[in-house]
Amino acid sequence: MITTNKMNLPQSFVNFVSTARHNEPGTLSATTLLKGDKEIILSDRHFDNMTQDASELVWASFGTAFHLLMEKQDDDSFKEEKFEVDVDGWKVTGRVDRYDMENEVLEDWKTASVWKVMFQSFDDWKAQGLTYAWLMRQSGLNVKRCRFVAMLKDHSKTDAKRKADYPQAPVYIYDFPVTDKDLEETEQRIKAKIKSITDNYKLDDNLIMPCSKSERWADGEEFAVMKTGRKTAVKVFKEKDDPDAKKHAEAYAEELGISHYVEYRPAISRKCADYCPCKEFCNFYHDSVENQQ
Repeated sequence: MITTNKMNLPQSFVNFVSTARHNEPGTLSATTLLKGDKEIILSDRHFDNMTQDASELVWASFGTAFHLLMEKQDDDSFKEEKFEVDVDGWKVTGRVDRYDMENEVLEDWKTASVWKVMFQSFDDWKAQGLTYAWLMRQSGLNVKRCRFVAMLKDHSKTDAKRKADYPQAPVYIYDFPVTDKDLEETEQRIKAKIKSITDNYKLDDNLIMPCSKSERWADGEEFAVMKTGRKTAVKVFKEKDDPDAKKHAEAYAEELGISHYVEYRPAISRKCADYCPCKEFCNFYHDSVENQQ
């Protein structure tokens, strides 16, 4: 990975945020398993030629610094412990931030945006926590709960006072119990993902299927009912609110009359545009996303 320095930041900061390979050959981390096959494989194949700018890694550096600080705290737990399990020719790995041995609680520290809390968008954290719990179970350690402690980097005291649904503090805790059924389903998910990755590694870059909508952070498609001569939509039907949005939009346009028609608005793949490290090597990005920006 090539780290550029467009804003001429101190070299010490550039060195701090420069990224080494996350996965050693033949390994897949718990967080890597949450990504799309195409991103995983392209990032591996093209890692040495991918670029990132140091200025884009400021918040990531805050997360790293926070982890280093918490590691130094002395309490009755172990921290930053790595677990590794062989699964179908791969090593699945996970580094646990903290494990409370007495209460059997796994903790993970995060930096996050307030929007993650407001939208209650925690599916990725839950999958990550359950993967850690599954890895620990293979080593004979039981996890009763997963607990994520998030520092909200963009928290506003003013908004907290004005908005009822706004996080009331710059720290938020998301936790959930871990059941045997959860761990059984997690094992099935891990094995299915590994099979998919293994199969896709046999394909050329452009033949690997694009990441899923959720993996691309793609907002749902919209179907706008338009009127000839009018610039704004009469009504917009959103797929995320209505699985039959297209059908309902077409029926509504027909009901309104001949001067009305349906305009398709594709989903915006926000990760592809702003956060995917390997987009320059991805044909889906160039064919379907680049022109939407």
